[in-house]
Amino acid sequence: MADTDANTRWSKVAVEKLLAAFNRADEIGGELRDYLQEKMATDPRYVRARKAVATLLGREYESREETTAKAQAHAEQVAAVAAVTPVKKASTGFGDPSIKAQIYGKKSCPWSGRAITLLEKHKVDFDFVDLEEPEHEAKATGLSLETKQNTVPYVYLRGTFVGGFNALSEIERLGQLEVALMTPEERASAPAHLRGVEIVPRPNTDEVAPAETESSAGE
Repeated sequence: MADTDANTRWSKVAVEKLLAAFNRADEIGGELRDYLQEKMATDPRYVRARKAVATLLGREYESREETTAKAQAHAEQVAAVAAVTPVKKASTGFGDPSIKAQIYGKKSCPWSGRAITLLEKHKVDFDFVDLEEPEHEAKATGLSLETKQNTVPYVYLRGTFVGGFNALSEIERLGQLEVALMTPEERASAPAHLRGVEIVPRPNTDEVAPAETESSAGE
């Protein structure tokens, strides 16, 4: 009975040692495999050999360093393009940068008519929205809140509010109309003296529309 127990214990110990040996061999094999894979992926001699074989088979072989370098170069190129590409922001107001000029006014308002005449004189394409038409009446409140102006017309040049007729006339008098109608790209490539021009909004904050007063000074 004692001999049987001893044999059982010995067998158990032998099995455990054998399993431990197998596990260690597997670990060594894994380490060796990883080493060889790393060596073949990075050693210049292996890389040249694999490229030669790939060429003979009509294929292409790209080393790990080449893949990493290509990915890094692509990332740098994307970053460079992003750095010089202006981000286009969605327009949330009444101004539309894609339109040279916009006039929100009333056909019955003489100052709206004068703003239209000024733009037509310079052959400027523009959009006119008649706030007296039922489908546009609701815009008047939004325009007043956005521009802090209380009278028509509301004039936008390249999506930027400039004021009413008087403001538009002043921009023309100062020779700034051409600049005010430029896109950001056009202004960026314009001469320095034009790039430095600042178009300052001049909202009319009078409570009473000039056409309704006895003053002949205009809006």
